[in-house]
Amino acid sequence: MKVRNPRTGLYDYEISQLSFETLKIKADTMRHAQKSWQAIGIEQRIKTIQRWKKVLERHLEELTEVLIVDTGRKIETVYEINLVLTAIDQFCDLAQDYFKVEVQTILHNNTYHIEEYSDPFELVGIISTWQFPFQSAMMQAIPALLAGNSVLVKPSEKTPRFVRVLEKTISQIPHFNNLLHFIEGEKEVGEMLCSITDLICFTGSEEKARKVFETSAKHFVPAQLAFGGKGAAIVTETADIESASSAILWGGTFNAGQSLESIERVYVHRNIHSQFLSRLVGKSNLLTLNYPNIEYGQIGPIITEKQATNINEQLADAVKKGAVIVAGAEKCIVQKGSIYCRPTILTNVSHHMRIMREMTFGPILPVKSFLNETQALDFANDSNSTFNCSVFAGKDSEAMKIARRIKSKSITINDVYMGNRFYRNEKSSTNAAETKAENIGTFSFKKFLNHKNLMFKK
Repeated sequence: MKVRNPRTGLYDYEISQLSFETLKIKADTMRHAQKSWQAIGIEQRIKTIQRWKKVLERHLEELTEVLIVDTGRKIETVYEINLVLTAIDQFCDLAQDYFKVEVQTILHNNTYHIEEYSDPFELVGIISTWQFPFQSAMMQAIPALLAGNSVLVKPSEKTPRFVRVLEKTISQIPHFNNLLHFIEGEKEVGEMLCSITDLICFTGSEEKARKVFETSAKHFVPAQLAFGGKGAAIVTETADIESASSAILWGGTFNAGQSLESIERVYVHRNIHSQFLSRLVGKSNLLTLNYPNIEYGQIGPIITEKQATNINEQLADAVKKGAVIVAGAEKCIVQKGSIYCRPTILTNVSHHMRIMREMTFGPILPVKSFLNETQALDFANDSNSTFNCSVFAGKDSEAMKIARRIKSKSITINDVYMGNRFYRNEKSSTNAAETKAENIGTFSFKKFLNHKNLMFKK
């Protein structure tokens, strides 16, 4: 399979796909290695991960270069790599405390004594996404390894170039390539992982999450699914317009809007709607494309042609149904093979439009006014999948009152989603319709462990 370069439009890279037999042999080898990995204990596992981190740092320039080619952007790549390196230390610190307690008493009375203990799954399969390819893979792989598992990772076939650099670093740690292995391939390889591993962790679109869930279920392999939703922001009448508009613009356009956590809907109280819109448009117009010089400009290219088509179709549908574009353009532009979407602000939008209901993955911010708190909540909750939401208000108490009634995976007060910056916080889902894995706090490890009970009758 040939892979497209998002900055040139050329198909200048090729990946080869492993056969099922070859992958099965590798999986069996990794299962065997996992037993020793689990047995050495958390202290030695942390030391090994830290040694690998030092090797990664020695190859930082090479890793940065290939990730830039994979995604066509530099600012976000540097951010992504630094975030992962910081997170490795945070995961290691957290694991040191978490794995000190091997057995926990959960019931003790005159009749029974019940203890809970945990074992790793042995072989974890990770299918990661293209928006932040390095971060998406590593935020699952590191806690899975620390929990005592061996890990097979299939990054997106749209952004595969960094795999060969990572494999080079892994090979420098003795026997580590039998504990962590990255494989290239298309969806067929992902389907193979669903049949030969003990747990599947998927990050990506809701559509693909459903397919992974169906495939893994056929083989009775449990699946942890993390898929994006139609992120929303609510701006109340008392909100600080200056800070709210800046935060929302960043949340909607960072990485050209190509993030599972992007803000893709904005609801503003009607009494400040005009003023807010004016500031949002003014700031949006100051953002520039990182073309022709990747060192300058805040907006990188749209990574895949399919994604550009989706953006164009959603914008066309919105305009046809009455939306007004007040900043940006009606469709993506092509610059010598690369595809860009200017930061685009829309008004006069409704929930009958695809752009208000379907994932966009582009720097698009539809802005709609609301009359009161009840209507704002109706708008924000009118989505099958709202991964994250932000509430901006003059007082935290006012924002919290609204936040508690939002059906969202994560809610941020007076800022946009921060879960990818802090790893010690716990989050729980308020939307039973969504099944998503988290990389937050101790759940980072819990999801990679089989929990068992020992019951003693006195």
